[in-house]
Order: sequence, then C-alpha cells, then structure tokens
Amino acid sequence: MKVSVILAHPKKESFNHAIAKTVVDTLNKKKHEVYFHDLYAEEFDPLLPPKEIEEDVVLPDSITNYCEEISISDGIIIVHPNWWGQPPAILKG
Repeated sequence: MKVSVILAHPKKESFNHAIAKTVVDTLNKKKHEVYFHDLYAEEFDPLLPPKEIEEDVVLPDSITNYCEEISISDGIIIVHPNWWGQPPAILKG
C-alpha cells in the first residue's frame, strides 16, 4: 500500500513530529511505500499565485510531485496541531 504522510508543525521537537515519526516508522516496518513530507522543512509555499489558476498552467516540479504522490496514494495521513480550531496556515493555504 502507498501512503502519503504530511506533517505541518514548525518545531522539530514537537509532539506532532513524534507522531509523524511513529507513523512513518510503523508503515515502513509493515512494508508500505511511504511518501513523507514535512511542509516546514521543505519550505512549502502555501500561497496560490493567480497564474496557477489558469487552465493550461505548468506547475512547479515540487507541486507536480505532490499531486502525483497524492493521486497514487492508497491512504493519506496528515499530522498537524489544532491552532485556534484550525490547522496551521502552511497546510490550509
């Protein structure tokens, strides 16, 4: 099974990082194919530029890779804090 694990927390020593590590380690032990992304470590830009809304736009390679991984994944696990009743901006942007 292919599983995409997405982490959205800025501090490496956070409980969310510990959760994500446990999830990834467990999936790997079970021989699943894991796509792991730490959005802060990757400096993911959550802004949607107007040019990306166009129909025939060529997306940046990083965004294309995210889209491809999500489309072939059998499962998606998102680990994030709940700040003021919502996920952080880097995840929902």
